[in-house]
Amino acid sequence: MAAATEASARPKRPWHTRLKRRFRLDYLKILRTEGAPGQVARGVGYGIFVEMLFFPTLGLAFILIYPLNRFFKGHLTASIAGFIFAKLFAWATIPPSIIVGKALIGSEQQFQFKAETFGAVINSLKRFYTEGQLWEFLLAWNLGATIFGVVLGAIGFYFSRAALMKYQAHRKERHEEVLREKDAA
Repeated sequence: MAAATEASARPKRPWHTRLKRRFRLDYLKILRTEGAPGQVARGVGYGIFVEMLFFPTLGLAFILIYPLNRFFKGHLTASIAGFIFAKLFAWATIPPSIIVGKALIGSEQQFQFKAETFGAVINSLKRFYTEGQLWEFLLAWNLGATIFGVVLGAIGFYFSRAALMKYQAHRKERHEEVLREKDAA
């Protein structure tokens, strides 16, 4: 009997194929979710905003994602997907965030890390802390990141809402076409 079950079991697909299929399934779950495209798009926008705002910490971000979606009627799964998508590209927004934040607070300080070793980075941070520049640096980064989060979250909202509306219209059209073919047969 054990030989029969071993013979009927299919071999596992490679890991990359399983991962690709899993991503596709999650993507289709988001597309086919019940509710208005605006709700799903709001979730995506909230996820992008929270990621830009809390780049270094995952825990704090996940604590903020839930109430945002709960009280402002977003979609939690779409928000997590937007968060993870933004996590992949958030590193590119750090320097512009700092520059925008510096401009808004009117800082004249030069925030540069020219270090080849970990010890040199620690010494730079100590210098920032002792001269009072660390808090100014963090303020500039957070202010710039907030602005980038709002802008990129709004862009994510509009793109995802347009894509979902188009997808749902296509799906409805296809469903009606299938029903017409059934009635004709």
